[in-house]
Amino acid sequence: MTELLEFLRTVAPFSELGDEAMAGVLGHFEEASFKADEALGEFPQPGRLGLFVIAEGTVKLQSPDGEDLEERGAGELFGHAIALENEHRDYRVIAIEQGRLYRLSPEALDEIIAKHPLIGHFLTADPGERLRALPGRKTGTLLDLPLRPPVTTGPGTSIADCAALMAKHQVSCLPIVKDGGLVGILTDRDLRSRVLARRVDSGRPVAEVMTADPLSAPINGLIDEALVEMMRLGIHHLPVVDQDGGLAGVVSAGDLLRLQAPHPLRLVRDIQRAADVDAVAHLTRQGPGMLAGLSRHGSEVTEVGRIASMITDACTRRLLDLAQEELGEPPMAWTWLAFGSQARMEQGLISDQDNGLLLAEKPDPEAAEYFLKLATFVCDGLDASGYVYCAGDVMAMKKWRMSLKQWQQTFDNWMSEPEPQSVMNSSIFFDMRGVAGDTRLAAELQKSVLARAEKSRIFLRFLAAESIGHTPPLGLFKQFLQEEEAGKGKGINLKKRGVIPITDLARVRALEGSIAAVHTEERIRASAESGGMNERDADDLVHALRFIGNVRLRHQVALHERGETANHLVDPEALSGLHRRYLRSAFGIVRTAQKALAQRYQV
Repeated sequence: MTELLEFLRTVAPFSELGDEAMAGVLGHFEEASFKADEALGEFPQPGRLGLFVIAEGTVKLQSPDGEDLEERGAGELFGHAIALENEHRDYRVIAIEQGRLYRLSPEALDEIIAKHPLIGHFLTADPGERLRALPGRKTGTLLDLPLRPPVTTGPGTSIADCAALMAKHQVSCLPIVKDGGLVGILTDRDLRSRVLARRVDSGRPVAEVMTADPLSAPINGLIDEALVEMMRLGIHHLPVVDQDGGLAGVVSAGDLLRLQAPHPLRLVRDIQRAADVDAVAHLTRQGPGMLAGLSRHGSEVTEVGRIASMITDACTRRLLDLAQEELGEPPMAWTWLAFGSQARMEQGLISDQDNGLLLAEKPDPEAAEYFLKLATFVCDGLDASGYVYCAGDVMAMKKWRMSLKQWQQTFDNWMSEPEPQSVMNSSIFFDMRGVAGDTRLAAELQKSVLARAEKSRIFLRFLAAESIGHTPPLGLFKQFLQEEEAGKGKGINLKKRGVIPITDLARVRALEGSIAAVHTEERIRASAESGGMNERDADDLVHALRFIGNVRLRHQVALHERGETANHLVDPEALSGLHRRYLRSAFGIVRTAQKALAQRYQV
């Protein structure tokens, strides 16, 4: 019984049972041995013969007509419903070599499932359902904040009376309400920039200077999501509405800053005010610790990725401001482009820099020298801030400073004559976002690239072939394939083998569908909405990406807290049995999506 207990602690889903529950389960198992080539059962009706757990040896699953489906080894189950390629299959089991197993009779299995629904769900759910059912590690909601009853007024109230009302109640913003609904908001900044600076008559109605139709958040919305939106828009007040759409209060940057310190909203604000490059670098290097703190408090990979990228954006913008203070006004309109994970808003605790400069026109020698100095100043500053130089030289300080026409021609050349290097470039450059400057130039470039890509069937075929080259790390018996890197140890490379296959696949779907979204989840959802993917498959893929990303994030946080350099190599033995199974499920979903893409492009 001691041997069985130790064994089941490594087998999902039994590994998730507590000691007391496990003790009640042990007595139901029967031990048996099997010989090589022995038929161990046919399973057109899952559970009819009970549930089998392989202790030693290997078996193969076959379809009723004799097609080999897959092999399973120690710690694997059979007897329950099994989904292969997202389809539940009838199967039979034949031993490949001799071994041992533990069996639960149908009656014992029913009894255990009745007491422990987790076991039943695990055995009946397909991979996507398993991942969707995982409880999220969420932070608190806005309902948890001590929101004060809002002070409001109507759109016809004079600007002077609004200012007096704000002074009386000592508030820095005033929601504007009409017929019970929020129609605008007036802030101290509005009074300074829209009234005093423009010398507007204070007797005019507030409707003329308020921010109309402001963004609001539901009262049951996550604090993390509110934070991300405030950082994204650069706002300091966010109205909160109840379930009926009525105004419940206003959350301020100060409210969020008081939740914990340090906080990313404060960090972004401090970076924006930094006096020099050293101050920017000192502040920005606090980012990984802050992101680790967010993860510890329940934030998940999607929110952490967005916040990490916003910190990088803030660092980049401040460095650009400092560069212009030193170099003077730019000779023409420009856009600073972010590529890769920063563009997708999917950065983590570690990241290098991928960037470029988009110029309104081809620069003359004097303008070219200006932008070289600007780019060098910023790239050096980013490196000092912890964003190391790109090993592949994808940086504005290198050759990636071009006019709009030159950028368009570069993309056209990549798509008209696909070759290995141009296909490799696509994994970086086709994920682009304007971070600073005249971002309309970036929008124009992206629009032309999408229009060209949608028609470039040959290029998309090459891109699809490249994307399925990054295969999930599953080998014989669905064992994890591990890699070893000097100084980093051994494990599953969850970036190369987990995240990149999904981002690559989403990029192909975005280019073929002319989808402007850059964030991977948004690309997958948009592809499903446009008919490029099945909605259920898309949802499975999103949940697979989140699960893999969360495992990688928590691994990096653990390394950071031990004072070690974060990496992407996760030891599967460090995961619980259930999480190893879920990771296999996530990788299986990726495999299925890659096969669908391969069939679409016949690669």
